[in-house]
Amino acid sequence: MQDYKLRQLHQRTIALEMSIANRKCVVKGIGQFDAQGELGPALRVGISDPSGNFEILLKESQWNGRIQTGEHFSCDFAVQLDATCVCSP
Repeated sequence: MQDYKLRQLHQRTIALEMSIANRKCVVKGIGQFDAQGELGPALRVGISDPSGNFEILLKESQWNGRIQTGEHFSCDFAVQLDATCVCSP
């Protein structure tokens, strides 16, 4: 299995598979990696959703999840998140 880095997801389609409270949810978006943002190197995934657009931010220094190919979701990559990856401001 290849070890992908967040920077490789720049301008790629991404499926974010989230597992929170024994529920799974998949959202899809486009990644934008910013190596010099005010929060440090981070990947922003812009999600277009009928109930409202939003962004999920993965900070390179704090994130340690898994990145896989996204064939299963018809995307370039798939990222698995759980409750430990989610934080609020």
